[in-house]
Amino acid sequence: MAWRNTYFLPEEVWSHKTSNDCWMTIYGLVKNVSGIIEEFGHDSDLVNPILREAGKDVSYWFEKNGLGEIILKTHLHPETGARVSKLPFRIPHQPKFDPDVDWEPDMIKTPWWADDKYNVGLETVRPINVRVTNPLIKRSATIRICLEDTVRRIMERYSVYNPKIWTYKLKYLGKPLNKNLNLSQNGVTLKYEDSIEDYVPTLMLYYQERLAPWQDVTRLF
Repeated sequence: MAWRNTYFLPEEVWSHKTSNDCWMTIYGLVKNVSGIIEEFGHDSDLVNPILREAGKDVSYWFEKNGLGEIILKTHLHPETGARVSKLPFRIPHQPKFDPDVDWEPDMIKTPWWADDKYNVGLETVRPINVRVTNPLIKRSATIRICLEDTVRRIMERYSVYNPKIWTYKLKYLGKPLNKNLNLSQNGVTLKYEDSIEDYVPTLMLYYQERLAPWQDVTRLF
């Protein structure tokens, strides 16, 4: 699944916070719940809690059971002893805990918070900074990336500074980087052993041989 290898910065998740483009994070999983809002948009009581937390981490709504499955956070009612939701509101796919004369069996097999089809990626465990330098024109840019980003993804992020990034090779200490691996896997130093501060590595850009127009420049190296 592509989403398992896609990582986002917290601010990238935060940028998706409208009713038409709504993401949330649950236990590190980044979910696109825009479809849920569209499906249940007729019931504001259900979708408003989601819209209020759009772009944020809502792990506190949930907990994990013994199998590691994400389930709605519940507790035992002090008077009835019944298991009820801890949330002070209802959300889509939430089962009804209170007696209701209109109760019907819930046919939802997998609620949205546990359904992989809503996953778009994973939130990074740690954002880091890297410096990309073009020695030919003596120009540098520091960009914020995910610790898990591959070199290919780093180049995609840097493309806002140089759209022709795919005509370059990235090197670290003179060694070409494998674009299918992340920085750690490429042997890039990210932290000094005796320092609590992150080390900002410098990646060097080197222009490579010009290609024929029909070649896919994103698959060069």
